[in-house]
Amino acid sequence: MKTQFEDIRPYSDEEAVHALKRIAESDIFKQLVHIYYPDSTIEQKTQELLRIETVAHFHQTFGLEIGKKVIENSTTNCSVKSHSPIFPEIPYSFISNHRDIVMDALILQIYYFEKMNSLVEISFGSNLMMNPLIVDIGKTCHMYKTDRSGTARELYLKLSRLSEYLKYTITEKKKSTWIAQRNGRTKDGFDKTDPGLVKMYSMSGRKNFKNHFIQMNITPISISYQYEPCDYLKVREIYFKQIGGVYKKQKNEDLESIIYGLNQQKGNTSLVITNPISENEINNLSDNYFTFCHELTKLIDQRIIENYTLWNTNYIAFDMLHHTDNYKSKYTESEWIAFKKYMEEKLSLIQDIEETQILEKLFLELYAHPLENKSEWHDFCSF
Repeated sequence: MKTQFEDIRPYSDEEAVHALKRIAESDIFKQLVHIYYPDSTIEQKTQELLRIETVAHFHQTFGLEIGKKVIENSTTNCSVKSHSPIFPEIPYSFISNHRDIVMDALILQIYYFEKMNSLVEISFGSNLMMNPLIVDIGKTCHMYKTDRSGTARELYLKLSRLSEYLKYTITEKKKSTWIAQRNGRTKDGFDKTDPGLVKMYSMSGRKNFKNHFIQMNITPISISYQYEPCDYLKVREIYFKQIGGVYKKQKNEDLESIIYGLNQQKGNTSLVITNPISENEINNLSDNYFTFCHELTKLIDQRIIENYTLWNTNYIAFDMLHHTDNYKSKYTESEWIAFKKYMEEKLSLIQDIEETQILEKLFLELYAHPLENKSEWHDFCSF
């Protein structure tokens, strides 16, 4: 294992064993036992944890079961499908739209582990590494560190090393990776790939960038929730950004969003693994590097938007927002009433903003924008 990636990579089996001993002594582990193993004692589950010898063993014993329970408890139905067969011996660079801090990757990880008996390396933002315990949990769960902080020079060096690490993971370790299409979750309902992400990938193969991206096997993923994770929290953040230009997170806000996002009822959920961007598609893009990056970004967006699942909540929100009944065939009157009540209940949780009409507009836009985005993309493609 290359030593220059020591601070980025997930834990090895030996490191994970030591981390699990620390996790076993934590209050978080005791809480997990109470929630997910009500018929077991803390002593029983602690001994099970301490007998684990590998990362794979940990996920077979704890990770898979807890992950499946989280999904079952917070979704009505969670469907995962892949447009092409997924093979465990082929590494994929999964790039996904980003709606929830943990659930987006968790759903993929559970599916991948059940189908392939293997794990995907998951992006773990440095801003989420709040304390050593969270780092232990994350790196035992096969997460690699991404860091977008620092001066321009520091950021360049960090992104360059990250690019090298992703290339090393795909081409040498032959392990699949997952990263979000942008820094931070989509707050307004518009799923849009940051062009900087594509440029980051290219930093480890700029001299022959087309061949590099063929090797990286870019595979977009589209995830959609009937009820947007942390919807009212996102609305609150957008409101303050609109009136002040910036939004300063409160202490532990990311952790609270993680916990709320995991427990919130999200209704129906869909994750679609789209076709990998093929060698032929890559070669048909521009030979000019900057134009190529722009075209590849658009291609990733196209895959994600085309495979985004629209729910009744998206159609209801559009008609509420625009005072129309354009999509009344997509929902029932009782569903319309239920969504309106749901919106009112969620917005009532925002205690520090009194502009109810503005909040309602932002809330409806969050749900309506995926429909508008998909419609606009189809219009653009058919032009």
